[in-house]
Amino acid sequence: MACSGAARSGPAVETIHVQPLRVSASPPGRVEAVLSVVGESDPAPDELGPERFEVREADLALDPTQIQLRVQPLGALRGHEAVVLVDGSHAFTDEERAPLGAALAQLVDRLRFHQGVTLLAFDGSAELRLIAHYARSAMAAPLGKDPGIERLLAYRPHDSSSSLYSAIVRGRKALDERLAKNLPFAPLGTLIVVARGPDRAGRADEAAARAALEGRRSFLLKVGTWSKDNSLDWVGDGGTRAAASLGTLGTPVDELARLIDDVFLRSYLVSYCSPARGGTRQLEVVVNLPDESGRARQARAAGEFDATGFNASCRTAAQHASAR
Repeated sequence: MACSGAARSGPAVETIHVQPLRVSASPPGRVEAVLSVVGESDPAPDELGPERFEVREADLALDPTQIQLRVQPLGALRGHEAVVLVDGSHAFTDEERAPLGAALAQLVDRLRFHQGVTLLAFDGSAELRLIAHYARSAMAAPLGKDPGIERLLAYRPHDSSSSLYSAIVRGRKALDERLAKNLPFAPLGTLIVVARGPDRAGRADEAAARAALEGRRSFLLKVGTWSKDNSLDWVGDGGTRAAASLGTLGTPVDELARLIDDVFLRSYLVSYCSPARGGTRQLEVVVNLPDESGRARQARAAGEFDATGFNASCRTAAQHASAR
């Protein structure tokens, strides 16, 4: 999908933009488009309702009631997962455990509001070590002194080298395995790497690690004297933060959590029943969002989908039978 944004009421009106992520469609006729709405000074506008969205096919506006238009915040949908890889290549000291535990609890609390979180440790070994899994829960109490976090703080490396690249490769595999399947939309997968140094073990090379990150959101938290080295910032394609020590993780972790959360706060799943009955169809989603003074702002995203096999009811044969 391509996107554009334009102010409609003169130069004083702030522009908004629509950043499309993906569009998909399949018989019998449901179309889904995931897109993000971004303003210049309000990157995460307040939750938008269906009345802010207009769907057009072949330059014709579609009636929202007739097409059964639904607009859902992406963060409200289940199925998203995050994997956090923590460098355990050398044991954590007594001075490091308390601040690291507090920072990780803070990170998991923030992430699991929208997604499940798996905590894994890596060292110089070929395998990752499963520490804990936290189910998605917008109502969960803060972790505090959590058994999973305590297991990580007590972690003893099986190999004192650091196999960062192979950890990324295996972390991507673990993430893909945990993502929900057979959903009407593609859930988001997020990989977060907490590293205390570069790869030393050489079990996998940089090319393999780069390939493993393709198609997934990735974030990097660099800790220690190595945090000033920018050579591996590509690991955090979605964002990188640095901390001079494990005792100064508070602000970097908070900033990283905000970056990770941002897509859930500004993204929507727009779905509807298409009137198309075959061939390639042009789709445009228009977002109308007034500014604080009520002046109009509008942005749009365009794309196309294949309507082959669509029918008049937007229901499968099984759904037809159950409705009788």
